Amino acid sequence: MSITREPYGKLPDGREVEKFTLTNANGVRLCVTNYGGLLLSLEVPDRDGKTADVLLGKKGLRGYVAGHPYFGAITGRVAGRITGAKFTLDGVTYPLDKNDNDNCLHGGLDGFDKQVWEPTALEEDGASVLQLHYLDQDGHNGFPGNLDCTVTYRLTDDNALVIDYACTTDKATPLAVTNHAYFNLRGEDNGNILGHEFQILGDRYAVADAEMTLTGEVRSVEGQPNDLRQPVILRDRIAGIHKKHGDNYFFPEGRTAEPRLVARVREPESGRVMECLTTEPGVQFYSSAMIEDEVTTGKHGVYRLHAGFCLETQPCPEGVNKPDALGDIILRPGQNFTSRTIYRFSAGA
Repeated sequence: MSITREPYGKLPDGREVEKFTLTNANGVRLCVTNYGGLLLSLEVPDRDGKTADVLLGKKGLRGYVAGHPYFGAITGRVAGRITGAKFTLDGVTYPLDKNDNDNCLHGGLDGFDKQVWEPTALEEDGASVLQLHYLDQDGHNGFPGNLDCTVTYRLTDDNALVIDYACTTDKATPLAVTNHAYFNLRGEDNGNILGHEFQILGDRYAVADAEMTLTGEVRSVEGQPNDLRQPVILRDRIAGIHKKHGDNYFFPEGRTAEPRLVARVREPESGRVMECLTTEPGVQFYSSAMIEDEVTTGKHGVYRLHAGFCLETQPCPEGVNKPDALGDIILRPGQNFTSRTIYRFSAGA
């Protein structure tokens, strides 16, 4: 195990940003920056032991600052869309940034992804550890309460990336924090993810409208094209998934005390497998359906349609406006929010 730190560059306002490299006993290597908690790269082996970077991203800090679709970012306070960019809590209406048509997307214009987090590098419990801390001020992006947030990345010797979240607040506030990593198990510069085999164990999903905001209706996946409870090749189902984009799935157990397996993705050519385990009640599956419109420049060229996939473990963002249907996402003073998500990698036949 090892963890190293080095300068990653300066932001336009002069603040310095660092890059951290975590390496496990098997040579799996994870690079992270404390700017937005961005996961910069993750090199994992295929069935023949050949490593590839399975995370989409940009070439350097300047590329991230110029704008990107939340590659590998800590995303919050509320990841996803809040309809109408407002919510009412305890009788008070809070207007938010309209950064996605009339909606608030991924916490607003200056969300968690654009903050410089305070880093602490550790080695503990058989893992390389990077702990990131940020205090989101009361009223920032329109959200109430001083939200104290710590996100911890661990790279373990069983080739698992473990992400822990811990948050407290001094005022009631909505919270649905996640990581927005884009994965491609072929390698980030090696085509699309339509040949990947997906299994997502959600038994229900939240219905979305044409703008991808959630209507409040929840349906069973039974008999639907987005039923991924049994392994399927994505290209065989993508046409039936909402706008070829993805869906917000609910798991039968709801939120759990310990992580349990909720999704498994296999790439047949390389043999790479990624298992996703989480304590969260749901996951937003995203197929990079918007990348084609952005003509997004990546690390080694331009990313095209369906260049990567996201498994954003979280509750429904629109739960702030429709808690009875989609689940309550309010964190209140005196409560300690904790969550764990694990992305575990292996390779087989």
